[in-house]
Amino acid sequence: MNKIFKIITCTVLVLIQVHPIFAQQTTKQDTLKELLRRIDILTEEIEKTKIGDVAKPLYESKLGMGPAASKIYQREKSGVSIAGYGEIVYNNFSSENDNNAASGAKDKIDYLRHITYIGFRFNHWLLFNSEIEYEHAKTGSGAPGEVAVEFGYIEAAITPTFNARAGMVLIPIGIMNELHEPPTFHGALRPETERTIIPATWRANGFGIVGTIKDAFEYKLYLTESLSAAKFSASGIRSGRQNGAKAVAENFAVSGRLSYKGLHGLDLGGSFFLGNTGQGLQDSTGTEIDASLRLFSVHAIFSRHGFEFRGLYANSSIDDVSRLNETLGLQAAKAVGDAQSGYYVTFSYDVLPHLVPTSTHSLSPFFQYEKYDTQASVATGFSRNPSREITNVTFGLTYKPHPNVALKADYINRSNKADTGVDQFNVALNYLF
Repeated sequence: MNKIFKIITCTVLVLIQVHPIFAQQTTKQDTLKELLRRIDILTEEIEKTKIGDVAKPLYESKLGMGPAASKIYQREKSGVSIAGYGEIVYNNFSSENDNNAASGAKDKIDYLRHITYIGFRFNHWLLFNSEIEYEHAKTGSGAPGEVAVEFGYIEAAITPTFNARAGMVLIPIGIMNELHEPPTFHGALRPETERTIIPATWRANGFGIVGTIKDAFEYKLYLTESLSAAKFSASGIRSGRQNGAKAVAENFAVSGRLSYKGLHGLDLGGSFFLGNTGQGLQDSTGTEIDASLRLFSVHAIFSRHGFEFRGLYANSSIDDVSRLNETLGLQAAKAVGDAQSGYYVTFSYDVLPHLVPTSTHSLSPFFQYEKYDTQASVATGFSRNPSREITNVTFGLTYKPHPNVALKADYINRSNKADTGVDQFNVALNYLF
């Protein structure tokens, strides 16, 4: 109100100045035009102030980041932005596995994570963005939770097509590693392909460039610390993440992503990660193990008129696997695979507009089929563990009373080649702000 009052006062003063000018008819035409121009500017300022009082926050993805993570990009002036997301998940497990043996799995409910994004815009071209994660509700001695920095980077917006970024960044592989805010996807849990084959959430220290080309293509290219092969196992490369925490930097890696978004509702692209992962690890002869990793992924998202499709395929291969397994003491079916692969597809449709045409809520049944194997192939002399070849079939429902709040329920039918899969029912409450 103070700002509006000042603007109105200035307008009145201008009008007072204009009146004697007309009365005396001594002012030149150019001076009158200038005064009228100033009145127009003041009028526009009043309108902008009114709009600003009622404007809602804009939630949209920027350069592949989630809507909440992108909040700092919506800020035009210098200052702080705060956003976040969270999820509470209930898991109910079958008492028996596919072999009719006791599963031993206990039901649980977990405040899985709460995230706070803190950003700061220094000026029109320089900003800071960060994500701080709280997992499992409580930290401390003996507590199950932890606090971690998921990313924290400085970005210089040089041009729309060329922006420099440095700090802790999310490796731009697949879909979920960057776009993992839970109201943005279906399912109480993230697809397992993007937790095993692509070890999301995966971050590292480094620098790179990001940008948009002709409002259709988005790209990212980073140089970061690599994974650590010393932590690889038969279950995949996930444990090899160093997460920028006192990370061994004997080996670096290059990662990148290119997405086409030229059509409304479409995101079609591919991504990669290339680098040695030995990080100075040596075999019994003192020879360094490179353990070169090549990870590739292609993805597609299409969302329009209530229908959504998601699909992803990922494949990785590791060199020097025989020497790596021998050095780590991994034998037979416990060996690190020299290839890993997986894929999933998700279909959903919002049925609520057909049931309640005037509703602003959404109700989307969804189906997801997923298949992955962390030992898609193994080196000579080692064997595959059939329990690593997994198929998940998920049926579920997502209800959103608001675009940023979701209540989900789903059932996952789990199976593997060893017949030890345990089915489960999940309920989740998600939010972002």
